[in-house]
Amino acid sequence: MAILRFVNFFTFIFWYGTLLYFTFIQAPVLFKSLPRELFGQVQSYLFPAYYWIAYICGTLLVVTYHLLHPLKDYLPQDCVKITALCLMLLFSLGQGLWIGPKVAELRIERQTAEAAKDQLKVDELSKEFGKAHGISSLFNLVVVIAGTVYLVYLFREINP
Repeated sequence: MAILRFVNFFTFIFWYGTLLYFTFIQAPVLFKSLPRELFGQVQSYLFPAYYWIAYICGTLLVVTYHLLHPLKDYLPQDCVKITALCLMLLFSLGQGLWIGPKVAELRIERQTAEAAKDQLKVDELSKEFGKAHGISSLFNLVVVIAGTVYLVYLFREINP
């Protein structure tokens, strides 16, 4: 049980820390300091690792949480915590498997249209990109909020 608790705790801290670093430090700093095209290219190399961290950590967290807290013994706070973990995993999967690839595809199409000097196409793709990026940001926000909820409940459990 001690090993499971350690794996669960370490996995959450690692994922949540990565999430906060990527969202509030790495991405904004790169966005402000790199040209737009280079920023997009760098992000396209970083996102696969970011998503794999979410998939692996999210799966490990849900599995270890269930092993540590059998369903028949669930308390109300367990329902909140497992819901938060599941939301983190599901929205990360949605981000990495659905909307993230769409954003990347639109970024490349827009760059191609810019190179061809097709302003009408650039405007259309920019609008689509903005919508898709907004959805991606919303998904990421849900993951951050769900992670914060889990952290609050975890802290309450450690410090009653």
